[in-house]
Amino acid sequence: MRFAADVWWVAVYELGEAVRTRLFQLVLLAYAGGIAFSTWLFVKALSNAEEVAAGTLGVPSTARPGAMMGTFLENPDLARVVGQMAGGGTDVTELLKEPLLGLWTGVATMALLPLVLVFSASGSIASEVKSRSVRYLLCRTGRLQIGLGKLAGQLLIALVAAVIGGLVAWGMGMTMMVGNPPLGLALSLVERTARAAVWALPFAGLGLAASQWIPSPNGARVVVAGLVGAMPIAAYWLDLHVGLSLPGRLADLAGLFIATTAWSDFWATDLPTFGAAAARSVVLAVVYYSLGHAVFARRDL
Repeated sequence: MRFAADVWWVAVYELGEAVRTRLFQLVLLAYAGGIAFSTWLFVKALSNAEEVAAGTLGVPSTARPGAMMGTFLENPDLARVVGQMAGGGTDVTELLKEPLLGLWTGVATMALLPLVLVFSASGSIASEVKSRSVRYLLCRTGRLQIGLGKLAGQLLIALVAAVIGGLVAWGMGMTMMVGNPPLGLALSLVERTARAAVWALPFAGLGLAASQWIPSPNGARVVVAGLVGAMPIAAYWLDLHVGLSLPGRLADLAGLFIATTAWSDFWATDLPTFGAAAARSVVLAVVYYSLGHAVFARRDL
């Protein structure tokens, strides 16, 4: 119980320290701006599509888009686009029961939220080691509790950012569009942003690992940015070599340790598939973090 309590209080401390930092506040503002921009793009694209459809049908266009959403949902091209957006292998029919803005915001959140956590986590331990303030925590708990608490704190940070982004998307959707059910859109945004927070957790673990390797916050951010950028390339290369041979099976197994390969599973409409993807993200976050803890546990602080 003492171990769990220490992890919890370090997580709370991590969240409090992050939200009080002006630089991180700017990152949250940039994230909210990114969600707002993606929502504006969605509304603009929908408005253009409705203008074209209205011209074809010979009916006047509306001031705010959304009135012809039912017609668009019957278009097979939309189902194909949503299927590609979800990464394939997902029941598109079930996905299309949600408001399209909720699905679009889910994509934007899954794309942007890892960047927020990479920035936050990369400087978390490195900045405290550099300033020696980590000794304040070490007087009260152990290094493992500090690391796991900071990882849990990054999840809290992800949830805070996701809530901010969800509120921005909901507010813009209700004011710039028509036909969005308030409760339905809110529930869709809650589900999609919660999934995105879990999806982003391994990137926080990777950021914490770099933060334990390198005592410079900016240096750690550069390193982890390179690693995240290399993930899709490595996943593509491994996918080319997957097969029934021993090297092919090892390539398939190695792909499980690359966080970006779980994208489509986080869009699964069946609970077992999504549950397995969420559990995998938690495991990957701990595995990534442990690579840094092996160094942090022996460092002279």
